[in-house]
Amino acid sequence: MATYCVLSTLGDDPHTQGLFRIRRMIEKAGIQCNVLPPGASNEAIFDTIHQQDPSFLGFSYRLSPEVGVKLFRGLLEQLDQRGLLKQRQGESFRRVALAGLPETMNALQDAASTLPCPIWTMAQDNDRLRGASRVLDFFAVHGEPRDLILSDLSAEWFPPRIELLDELAKQVVKDDVYREEPPLAVPSQGARRSYVQRIQESPLPVLRVHFGVPHTDIRPTVEGIKRIAEERVIDEISIGSSDLSQRYYGKPHEFASRKNDGGVPYKDFSDLVAMAEAAQCGNFPSLKPYAHVVDLVGFVQECLKAGMLVGAHQAVPLYWFNELDGRGPMTVPASIEEHIAAIRELVKHGIPTEMNDPNQWSSRWVHDAVFCADYALISAVMSEAGSRDLVLQMQFNKPRETSDFADLAKMTAGLELAKRVISFEPQRPKIWRETRTGIDSLDPDPAIAKWQLARSTLLQMMVRPNIIHQVSYCEADHIATTEDVIDSSKLVRRAVRVFRQHEAELLPYLQHPHVVERKNFLLQEASYLLTEIAALSRHAPPSLKTNAPVESLTPYLADPHALSRAIERGYMAAPGIFHARYQVQHLVTGPNRLGGMDCLNPQTFEQMSERERIARLKDHRANNEPLPSVAA
Repeated sequence: MATYCVLSTLGDDPHTQGLFRIRRMIEKAGIQCNVLPPGASNEAIFDTIHQQDPSFLGFSYRLSPEVGVKLFRGLLEQLDQRGLLKQRQGESFRRVALAGLPETMNALQDAASTLPCPIWTMAQDNDRLRGASRVLDFFAVHGEPRDLILSDLSAEWFPPRIELLDELAKQVVKDDVYREEPPLAVPSQGARRSYVQRIQESPLPVLRVHFGVPHTDIRPTVEGIKRIAEERVIDEISIGSSDLSQRYYGKPHEFASRKNDGGVPYKDFSDLVAMAEAAQCGNFPSLKPYAHVVDLVGFVQECLKAGMLVGAHQAVPLYWFNELDGRGPMTVPASIEEHIAAIRELVKHGIPTEMNDPNQWSSRWVHDAVFCADYALISAVMSEAGSRDLVLQMQFNKPRETSDFADLAKMTAGLELAKRVISFEPQRPKIWRETRTGIDSLDPDPAIAKWQLARSTLLQMMVRPNIIHQVSYCEADHIATTEDVIDSSKLVRRAVRVFRQHEAELLPYLQHPHVVERKNFLLQEASYLLTEIAALSRHAPPSLKTNAPVESLTPYLADPHALSRAIERGYMAAPGIFHARYQVQHLVTGPNRLGGMDCLNPQTFEQMSERERIARLKDHRANNEPLPSVAA
């Protein structure tokens, strides 16, 4: 008889990476696991538990600790009231695990005796194998299966690395000397109004940061923006918009009856003006908000009137922030059209554009060939929409199993594909390279996390970024405060200077055999996938062949019809997609021994090529079999 587990995030927490990692781990032990989509309601959780009668329940919340404690307690009490904490057969409690930020876990552990059932708290452990052992303890996996799983995980989690980066990162953080970094220069008037000019004038990569204080109003965020500007530590601030702001901006009455799970709850035009005005001091950082999930074009116009997006760039997804990830109400085809319309609106105002799609795919354990192909898709869309300045963001250490060599290979492959695509344009756009650290790779211990952030920055510098999307070292423990942003900026800038002192030793790693071989493999695999996607375009000629050069595919790759069909048919796919219409059964990905993410044959678990993967999808379709809604 099969053993089942149900895992879900709570509230509006979109962070499913940890749950997916747990699922891969316990499926090695033969436990069947159902991960619910982010944003699943409590009713959906109750229905799933009632239908599957699982032995194990796991719930995660990585946003505000105060909200997290209330959500966990409230869910457990409702499960108790409905009789769902115990299995149907017998009177034993299901095992329940809760995961979240350390403060949340500590509060729940202190309150454990007042909860309606025993709980396991799963705080992130800086010893990853010890953390995995605790997970296996929870699932009662012992003996030989446990040893085999830990052996597999050890190989996946500790791939080959560039040891020089370890030593240089120690130099960056030693004795906190980074805190002596001088402030950023005050930009010229022209650079304050032009993101491109700001990049060109800056002696260091331009620093941008996500910032926002979760609160009932915007005042703490306004104060934080002003302080960051006065300290001259950031060039561009991305306002961490709350889910409520992304959905209900301009409708203040909608905020009253809804909880804010995190982010800045700006409600109307006056809030935008207040935040924009707060940045008019110090080094005058530009301000931009998250992309909204409705009326993107109208919101761009509102921001410009308020003084935002001046001297900034704007990030808009291609496939996401809709029904696919539960962050918005639109269908995927409708949102693709709206996102392209938003890019065109930004182009009208001369604002550089970023489609931050690859980051979203890597959050869902996509294999590297699809990740790289996505850079070609977003570059085709932006260039065909008229953008002359493309910002391409590369998130390193994501998933955290990714090795140094694999990161360098997939980022340089993605960049090369993007360059090939835009070479089709008569007036070739300019690519601006942006890098960042994956938060999931950071440790809750600040001393370890500082070293990790320094090391990741050193690695990123090898692709010569024009922009660094700064992550604060504290973010595995808590949402970055103003002081955290200031301190992390100094650390990142110190890492940049240390890199420049040692770049002659580091840059040759771009030609390391691991990097070159993997890059060439990804270019080949992604190119095949791109030709198959281009063939889905209504405008593609019948003569389009699978060996067509990527440079000739640009108009077809930018076709919204082809983009929609690519995800509907499973060409663009990832195991972490939970929407029933877009899940692909038996899509298995996993890290290889060199730290890259491969697509695996679901029977043999050997590496599977894009040619074979697409052929299987076509066979499935030819047999009129719908894509089932359960991912392996």
